[in-house]
Amino acid sequence: MNVQTAIRPAYGMSSDGPAHAIAAMFAAELQVTSVQLDDNFFDLGCDSLMAENFVLAVQKRFDVSLQTSVLLEAQTPREFGRLIASLTPLHPARRLIVPVAGSTGREPLAMIHGISGSALFANRFGRRLKERYAVLAVRGMGLEPGETPCSSVAEISSNYFEGLTSAMGRHPGVVGGICLGGLLAIEVGRKVYEATGERPALLLIDPPPLGSAWLKPMEDERMTARRRRQITRKVVYWRTLRDGLRTIGLGQTRLGRHTRHKAFKSMLVRATAGFSPDPYPCDVLVLASSEWGARTVDQYKGWVFEKARIKTVVLPGTHDRFREANMDAIDDEIIAFLAARDAAGRERH
Repeated sequence: MNVQTAIRPAYGMSSDGPAHAIAAMFAAELQVTSVQLDDNFFDLGCDSLMAENFVLAVQKRFDVSLQTSVLLEAQTPREFGRLIASLTPLHPARRLIVPVAGSTGREPLAMIHGISGSALFANRFGRRLKERYAVLAVRGMGLEPGETPCSSVAEISSNYFEGLTSAMGRHPGVVGGICLGGLLAIEVGRKVYEATGERPALLLIDPPPLGSAWLKPMEDERMTARRRRQITRKVVYWRTLRDGLRTIGLGQTRLGRHTRHKAFKSMLVRATAGFSPDPYPCDVLVLASSEWGARTVDQYKGWVFEKARIKTVVLPGTHDRFREANMDAIDDEIIAFLAARDAAGRERH
């Protein structure tokens, strides 16, 4: 795991995530539709056998050690969530997860950065979406002093999955990304599916073509040994310059910050260039710019698992200004897609 010990968690796990997960687990034990955060377990009919089964399930889910009598001191999901949050160790990648100001919704959307690694892209989600869903932005590893960028898609997706799980107190159910963040979202979603057996929702905002060496549509985008060497040379150049400036005490100057960001970007490009993920069961929304749309939409329609559900939308504009030019339309499409997914889930049950 490429997370440096210099990274200090900014704050602890929120109790909201564990509380919602615990409410859902207790509802499953009672075989009822839902349990509210302040419902009392015993008032709902919890007996000794239910209590034992429930506490065993919580121990397995959160990897903690508990006695059944813990229910006497934490009798609601909210109280139990606080207890679990106090016992659960923070994952070092927790610091990569940034709650977006103004998000007041309950179901969290985990949105992964683009090629710059910055979490600021998530500030462009509108009020309507943030009222319905809490938005968690995932920034890149390697942008801050003392951090080393991850070197592979597997390493990146593992860090983001663990960081999100630590921040939320449960595995993310909705994962999205802008630009190449869409590729990373696919792999984080795969880890959700492998951990839970449940199909995640993927929100891909103008993602790159699958398998492209340059992460954009080109006449000849195949990854070759020569192109791999070109990409690697950039990694070595910017990494060497970054480390040199840091050694002589210039790491926090404007030039030092610039080279650190360039080193991050070059490493991210090397990790994702030419990457084409394997399909798995999921629900996918692809929002493509008219600049990239025809190419990427056909690719992603061909990529999805036969049992997956995919919706594709092409909106006007160039890739670089896609989010800015289509903010309201993108939010509307996300809200409609997730609402239809929820409705389909209720019909299945």
